[in-house]
Amino acid sequence: MYLEVAEGTPFNRGVPLTKPEMIEKLNPLVPLYRSTYLYDEEGRDWMLKNKSVKGYFGMRYIDHIILDIDKEKNTDILTLNKARAIVMELLDSDVDKNDIGVYFSGTGYHIQLSNKLFGFKGSKDLPFQVKNSIKKAFPSADISILMRSGIYRVQYTINQKTGLHKIPLEMSTFLYGQVKDIFESAKTITEKNNWAFALDGNGELKHLVDFEVPQIREISKKVVEPYKIVPCIQAMLNRGPKEGTRHNVLLRVASHFRRHGIPSDYCKVALLHWNNNNLEEEEILKQVESVYNGGYQYSCIDKLMTAHCQTSCMYFKRKDYTIDVMNSDELQKALVARFTGNFDGRTIDLSKLYGLTGKDVVIYPGELVTIFGPTGASKTTVAQNIALGYNASTDTIDQNATMSTLYLSLELSGWYMHRRNLQIVSGTSKEQIQNNYEAVFEEYKDRVSHINIQTVAPLIPQIQDKIRELNPSLVIVDYIDLVETPKTARGEYEQIKYISHELSKIAVAMDIIIIQLTQISRNYSREQVIDLYAGKGSGAIENASRKVLGLNGRADSIHKTMELLKNTDGDLFETKLRWTPSFRMIKE
Repeated sequence: MYLEVAEGTPFNRGVPLTKPEMIEKLNPLVPLYRSTYLYDEEGRDWMLKNKSVKGYFGMRYIDHIILDIDKEKNTDILTLNKARAIVMELLDSDVDKNDIGVYFSGTGYHIQLSNKLFGFKGSKDLPFQVKNSIKKAFPSADISILMRSGIYRVQYTINQKTGLHKIPLEMSTFLYGQVKDIFESAKTITEKNNWAFALDGNGELKHLVDFEVPQIREISKKVVEPYKIVPCIQAMLNRGPKEGTRHNVLLRVASHFRRHGIPSDYCKVALLHWNNNNLEEEEILKQVESVYNGGYQYSCIDKLMTAHCQTSCMYFKRKDYTIDVMNSDELQKALVARFTGNFDGRTIDLSKLYGLTGKDVVIYPGELVTIFGPTGASKTTVAQNIALGYNASTDTIDQNATMSTLYLSLELSGWYMHRRNLQIVSGTSKEQIQNNYEAVFEEYKDRVSHINIQTVAPLIPQIQDKIRELNPSLVIVDYIDLVETPKTARGEYEQIKYISHELSKIAVAMDIIIIQLTQISRNYSREQVIDLYAGKGSGAIENASRKVLGLNGRADSIHKTMELLKNTDGDLFETKLRWTPSFRMIKE
């Protein structure tokens, strides 16, 4: 069996080694990482060819299960207590204390258990089985180590961020010792603590193993479902085949698939899954072929489509303009929808990203936000940080804070923006990217994959078309001075007024967040003063925007100031930021 090993940095992964070969590379001063899973000859050959196990879906095996207790934002004692709680739970489950290996990782704790306790079998679906089983049994443990390409640092090697080593802990020390003593013993590797656990087991935890693998399952950490493109169809699909309407629903869904270019075979598979054995399979296939051959189409005025109509649909207003006049009952429904709706993956919580305790600064769908400042104030960098879910107060990337993004980079080239994105998510310099651009992308591509970049200056209708095509939740226009305007918009003020108001209307109509970037006026630039009226066309921007962010700071200084100058429904704030070579804007 082979492990995937990375020496020095996780970027150096893709090296297949046996366990004895890996042990020979142990050096207390050099970080060494191994894969969670083991591989046979097929997996080894894949690593040699692709320099990584990413993309490999063959057989995997496992020797030890790691329960990872990360420190995150917790105190050291709270982190230790979380780990202790899991160990006590294991002991209560009749696991022998000698079969539980506890390591201090340099920040948190690794609880190591032999697979003999569980009985996981080699399988192509093993990562899903392990992750799903451990997630249910130990919800406080971080399961990212158990993902398909998960790796962890091996014992005795150093955590370069803290300068502490990963060391094994005697059970008595772990359960009753002091945090400071654990930290002290991890500063250096001595002969005394240079030992390993001989872990065993006899199926004591086999009842926790879930071998069932559904046909359709989530591979990534989160999936953001579309919600604006014909939600009537989505609603009918989600309801399933209801008695009395299932034939009619089948026809309309098949028509929708056909109109959007989905081949009939794929439509049949989808509808057979939706049907769940309610209608005869032959009936499903017959109806799909009938729709595809006959070219059936159903419009917004169709009775069944209307019954499932939703205001979030991008076609809604063109179908019915009377929505602009709403009575109190309709207004109440809209209010309830806003209060009770699911906004997961659709809001930007600035108070969280910038550590603004006690502040209410959340950007919701339907809002236009303006960021302005002088040249060199890092407007683009801040926009990238927000789009990538960078938390300036903790210096971490929060993927839960990201959403599908269309970034209109009208001044900087696409490859340059992509490189900066990779720097931000990896926390590395330009030189590090240049030296390891393939490895860095492989390691972090899931953290930049939600962003699409367009570099051609568009007209407003073209922006609308691109939004309909890509269905983003966030659009960033960098910057609006380069957006094409009609000839009727004469002069700088009129052009900015036209763009800002049109973008505001798009944000409302399509229920998305739009962030626009612009420069400040020449007078304010000379004075180095930022207020609500500093931006070009400030009156038009202030009227159209729900929130206005001002950035200030000399181009030759790493120190910047961010100030929320307008917030129509929440608090204002001011905070200091520091530019770093990784293009992360850290809160000072």
